[in-house]
Amino acid sequence: MAEKEATVFILDLGASMGKSRSGRRESDLDWSMRYVWDKISDIVSANRKTLCVGVVGLRTDETRNPLMADDGYENISVLQELGPMTMTSLKSLQTSIKPSKTYSGDAISAIVVAVDMIDTFTKKLKWTRKIVMITDAQSAIDPDDIGDIAHKINDSNITLTVLGVDFDDPEYGFKEEDKSPTKADNEKTLKSLADQCTGGVFASIVEAIDEIDTPRVKQVKPYKTYDGTLVLGDPEKFPSALNINVERYFKTHVARQIAASTVVLKSEQGGTQSTHTLEEEPMDGVEFSAVKQARTYKVNAPDAPGGKKDVEFETLAKGFEYGRTAVHISESEHNITKLETTKSFSILGFIPWDKWEPFLGMGEVCVTHARKFDEKSELAMSSLVWGLNELESYAVARLVTKDGKEPILVLLAPGLEPELECLYDIPLPFAEDVRAYKFPPLDKVITVTGKTLTTHRLLPTDELNEAMGEYVDAMDLDSYGMDDQGEPAEFAPIDETYNPIIHRINNAVKQRAVYPDRPIEDIPSVLLRYAKPPQDLIDRVQDRIENLIKEAEVKKVPPKAKGRRNREAVKPLSGLDVDALLGGDSKGQITPENAVPDFKRAMATSEEISDIQSAAKQMGDIIKSLVTDSFGDSKYAQAVECIGVMRDELINMEEPEMFNAFARELKKMLLSGTLGGDRRDFWFKVRWSRLGLIEQSQSDVSKVTADEADEVRLLIWNCIVLMPASLDIETRLKDLESILGQAVFLADQPQKEPECVPEEDESRVVQRKEGKPSSSTNASIDCVTPHDPPASSGEEEIDDMPPFSELKIQDLSDEDVAFCPWKLVKGYADYYTGKANRERVRPFFDNALKDRDWYFRVSSFYIRDTTDPKKAHLLVSSRQVENLLSAINRALGTELTVPYGPSRRAFFLRFTGCGPFRPRFLLHHKRHAAAAAATGSGLDIEDPRTWPKDDGPVASEEALAALQMDAGARLTANMARMRRDPAKVSKLTAAERFETRKEARKKEMQAMLGHLGLKDGAVDSKSDVVFFSVDVEAIEVSPGPVSEIGIAILDMQRVGEQSPGSRGRDWWPLMEAHHLRIKEYAGLTNYRYVKGCPDDFQFGDSTFPSRAEACAAVLDILRPYVDERRRIVLAGHDIAQDVGYMSRLGFDLEGETRSVGTVDAQVLHKVWMQSDSGRALSTVLDDLGFEYAYLHNAGNDAVHTLRAVIGAAFAYTEPASPQ
Repeated sequence: MAEKEATVFILDLGASMGKSRSGRRESDLDWSMRYVWDKISDIVSANRKTLCVGVVGLRTDETRNPLMADDGYENISVLQELGPMTMTSLKSLQTSIKPSKTYSGDAISAIVVAVDMIDTFTKKLKWTRKIVMITDAQSAIDPDDIGDIAHKINDSNITLTVLGVDFDDPEYGFKEEDKSPTKADNEKTLKSLADQCTGGVFASIVEAIDEIDTPRVKQVKPYKTYDGTLVLGDPEKFPSALNINVERYFKTHVARQIAASTVVLKSEQGGTQSTHTLEEEPMDGVEFSAVKQARTYKVNAPDAPGGKKDVEFETLAKGFEYGRTAVHISESEHNITKLETTKSFSILGFIPWDKWEPFLGMGEVCVTHARKFDEKSELAMSSLVWGLNELESYAVARLVTKDGKEPILVLLAPGLEPELECLYDIPLPFAEDVRAYKFPPLDKVITVTGKTLTTHRLLPTDELNEAMGEYVDAMDLDSYGMDDQGEPAEFAPIDETYNPIIHRINNAVKQRAVYPDRPIEDIPSVLLRYAKPPQDLIDRVQDRIENLIKEAEVKKVPPKAKGRRNREAVKPLSGLDVDALLGGDSKGQITPENAVPDFKRAMATSEEISDIQSAAKQMGDIIKSLVTDSFGDSKYAQAVECIGVMRDELINMEEPEMFNAFARELKKMLLSGTLGGDRRDFWFKVRWSRLGLIEQSQSDVSKVTADEADEVRLLIWNCIVLMPASLDIETRLKDLESILGQAVFLADQPQKEPECVPEEDESRVVQRKEGKPSSSTNASIDCVTPHDPPASSGEEEIDDMPPFSELKIQDLSDEDVAFCPWKLVKGYADYYTGKANRERVRPFFDNALKDRDWYFRVSSFYIRDTTDPKKAHLLVSSRQVENLLSAINRALGTELTVPYGPSRRAFFLRFTGCGPFRPRFLLHHKRHAAAAAATGSGLDIEDPRTWPKDDGPVASEEALAALQMDAGARLTANMARMRRDPAKVSKLTAAERFETRKEARKKEMQAMLGHLGLKDGAVDSKSDVVFFSVDVEAIEVSPGPVSEIGIAILDMQRVGEQSPGSRGRDWWPLMEAHHLRIKEYAGLTNYRYVKGCPDDFQFGDSTFPSRAEACAAVLDILRPYVDERRRIVLAGHDIAQDVGYMSRLGFDLEGETRSVGTVDAQVLHKVWMQSDSGRALSTVLDDLGFEYAYLHNAGNDAVHTLRAVIGAAFAYTEPASPQ
């Protein structure tokens, strides 16, 4: 059991303690409290109920203590009764620690009060009792009876410590000048009292404060790891076998930093969200609540919704991975996987000291000694220890600390200390734990013929060994330090070498606990003492360092030369002409089998321009040959590598024009089909690898500007395939599709001559005159590259959309425009794409801001963070992102979309009603990299500090409060989504994701109560909210077109003073219902998975708009509320799915309604029922006690969904609610 400790701090709070003395900037009280807070925070962090603290205030304005009825105890107050210390009591105590207005109060009387508190609390039980007094001794003290008081303190086994502000301390070297006579007399009185107390301490507090930064190593009690017998031989078979009763304890144990727990703050007010939605489990000693974690298990189930179903943990069985197969071993047979062991400690054998390799030690050291009060075992242990020591041997033993535990091997070493004869043990590795590596010997070189050389350029000379030895000896730390007598001593003893990580975290936590609003102080110097060698020692051995450098012939490696003018051909160490000796002129010859090394060697040895030209021509021919001979793309990677090496080497040789000429020629040959047919896909790989023309920004001698490089980049998707009009177009298209492996569509021939038509075929291009059809039909291949994609048919580019084309820098965006944070676009491949397509689409997103060829003409926006205006977020239009995904889908045949569910909202951020707190125009870049365009404008696209400062109101609390409630909430939510890091979200554990979802559901319920204006059981009759419930039914078979749209509306202005009745039933007659059936699919009814009933609308008549008219029909229903700028709240059951279906019709539900929020019946039901499983609409209605009929009719479902969201909100507030 841990020791019980009671400590009372006596704090002098007199008016004199509020002054600053001895050149300090802070008051004497604040300075002294550094020591007190450090001690108290240590007690709080220990979280032990047996560590009790009391605080007595001396020279307080009021009197409040158990002895206040007697004379002499005035101006003494008990600030905290003796008891366990928690964070709550710490914060409460902090408010009480402040200087008083009085100068009177007797320190001796305060000590008597503290003694009385301890005696009353601890009684006669076994406690460690302490009194610590902090005072400046500026008030009068009655010295009478200090002998009796000291006697009482000693009788109570109390340790008294008196720490004075600016007390004289000759041992520490401190003396206060101009000390007042009163203080001098009081110091003598207090020192006399401390001297009379057993273990009493009297010192200046400056010494205690200076030692705060020195870590205090935690004293731990011995922990017994084994208690049994140590045997040599088998005592059961051989009675003479060695059998010793021993005890084993840890000698060294890894100290670990304090762990951070996932907690939630306790709410101080009843009825808040956290106290209503969490079943709190208090954590002892801290004012937090533990976070409950839940784990769900799912298995594949094709018949279940979503293809998976939940299973109970008890139904699961363990399986062992065997290759790629799980091998099941039943619980009844599980014991075969365990080694049955019994508790034992037996010596297996002995090894000499010199056979032991220190690197084999694998863990913490333990000490084993004979059992206490067992003389026979002590004698046997002594014999074993002395025998090992005299024979210079270690013992190897097998240890099983407990029945069923895994056995370990340990090495036993004799330990001889005063009053102790023991064995130290360290774990040994098994064969599987050892990693064997082979390295060449350090003292010899073995040649390929087997000859051994002891003198070699790779081996150190005798002079170098001597120089290194002198340097190592000079840097010896064993005698660099100095002890108290000034004698040489060890520089870094173990007991003064502290783990900086552990103590830095401890200090930071303590500082934040005591001073939550202050910045964390710098790392104490004592923790960094051994972070680097002492500078004085380095200066002393500088001559030896220089001698070592000289003997080792250390030379500075010159930087890599760029350009042939600074490059020298590599000369052999022998100085011989190797080519002449070999008798062949192979210089500059490049072979296809070894193209890259040969080309690099040719560049390194070239001396004339003709040599470089010859090597470049040979490499170019090899690249063309690789492309021509490639079966599919089998040799493309090798060809791209050769192009990259050729490009880099020619940049270094300052011959960019050679590569640029090759690139232009290669482009023409690829497009003309002279390299083995249609090889345009190879050019895509070249462009993806960023191996285009060498520009002036990459080589100073290049003549190619950035704009000229843009013109050379190929727009593969604009290539024209001309066909005579007489051919069968449909047949030809199918043939092309089978050849190209992608879709081919008909397109009009452009009036401008296409860049990608070969020069020799220019005569075949037929121009189309205005108003007349072309005499030939052309097919345009729908193929997009990551650098040159087309806009889709009928899809306008972003800059052609008003108002972007006319915006100036810092102009506010329109309220109706939706934006997406740029970091979501960059992270799309990693966080929103499956494994199958992730690597395929990654080139489209990586380094997008640095890429010159962007997919569309882009306008970038920014918005300053409302919490820190120095930070800003880069945004692009959500329309832009959708166009980008469409282009990638056309290029790769994928089906990328903006994700559904909660993540979708972050891709469509709207700032309706946010006034000046809306995105502002930053820059425009057309076919130029965003980063380059920003640089040209004097901006850094990656550094928000270089972006313009916003004009107008600052994001102050007053300005934000001036926004309407909905706009302020929307702005806050948008800011939270922009700050969120998708990488961190993607790395959340299952439990963290569960808690995140749970918290989101709770917020949605609170938002619903706010939309209803529900407070204290009453509804706000002036609410201008309009609930707009939507349900969509789609045909079950592919492609799943939308066949029904159901809409239900509840206008809260129409509700007015109307009472809701039971769970909103009295509002049902006020709901407006609509049922739209798409004319083209009116004759189809679902029957496979759900039983459709489109003809059974129960709340009015159905209407039959066509698919083209559906969006307009929904807008007609919405228009009265949108025109009045009413606060529209979207409601649904699994509403994300309905929003997705509406988007298929081209209807942006959230955007067109300008909704202020969404509520989901499924989510509200989970919160109300405290469930984590989504339920069908019928289950939700059953739980609410609502009648229903003909579900899976969109109109009926919309009405019942609206009833459900309102009913669940009212049910949640009922006293009998499951909450």
